[in-house]
Parts: sequence; C-alpha cells; structure tokens
Amino acid sequence: MSLFQESSPHPGGRAVLLSIKPKYADLILSGSKRVEFRRSWAAQDVSMIVLYSSSPVQKIVGIVEVVDVVSATPTSLWKTCTERGGGLTREELRAYFSGKVHGIAVLLGQVFRLTKHIDPSDVISNFVPPQSFRYLDANEYKKLERKVGSGKDKR
Repeated sequence: MSLFQESSPHPGGRAVLLSIKPKYADLILSGSKRVEFRRSWAAQDVSMIVLYSSSPVQKIVGIVEVVDVVSATPTSLWKTCTERGGGLTREELRAYFSGKVHGIAVLLGQVFRLTKHIDPSDVISNFVPPQSFRYLDANEYKKLERKVGSGKDKR
C-alpha cells in the first residue's frame, strides 16, 4: 500500500502541493499547528497536502493528511484556531482574512515529516513555486512516492 493510500482519509481525493512559509511548515511538522488557514481553497476534494517550504528552504518537507475543510467567518475560524492549534495570534488571523467575509480552515491529520527534503524539480517538470497551491497530477504523485520511499518520520 502506498504512503498516500495508507494515510488518505478520502480515497480518491487529490494531492496538492501547498506553498507555506518555513515558520508555519515547521509548526505543522512539529504537530503544534493542526489547522492551515487559507483565503481560498481547492475546488476538488483534497485528501493529502504536500508541504513545500518556501524561501529560503525551497524544498518539499512533509506530507499531511486532510481531515476536513471548513468555510466560515473569520470570527468562527478564530474559535477553530484556539481549539485545534492554529499557530496564529488573533491579530495575525484578522490581518490574513482582512476584507474577506469567509475564510477556509483546513483541518490537518497525520503528519509525515520527510527525513530527507526533496527538491520539487525532482518531482515536477519546470517547477515554479505556486502562489498558494497546485494539484499534483498522477505522474508527479508517483514520482513523489518513489522519492519519499522510506524517508519519512510518522508523527
């Protein structure tokens, strides 16, 4: 059974490469950040997030299962943040959702920290870091699985 199938809460859900600041990627990998907030989210069902730690790291650093996705007002999302470990202060959350009536909380499940970070160019041809996220196609998904191999640390 593959790493992604083994940990997928929604069989058939897509994997996305999520561009995230190193500070927040580290909090997710340590298990202290259990919610990822987004101003918008994928239209298709997503079961797995591949964490791309942005500059200065610029590597794939982990894989996280998606438990649920919640769309709500920033006030409601603050409650989710405090209850589940959002890794943000109230001021940071307000600033992030400034001008938005609704935001997204991606509830995170099992985290797989990669013991060896992966250069995204090894998985994605002509890699350009996404502004927010990008879907992985079947070929990229398989390349990532091969690269990950046993280089994961289940948390």
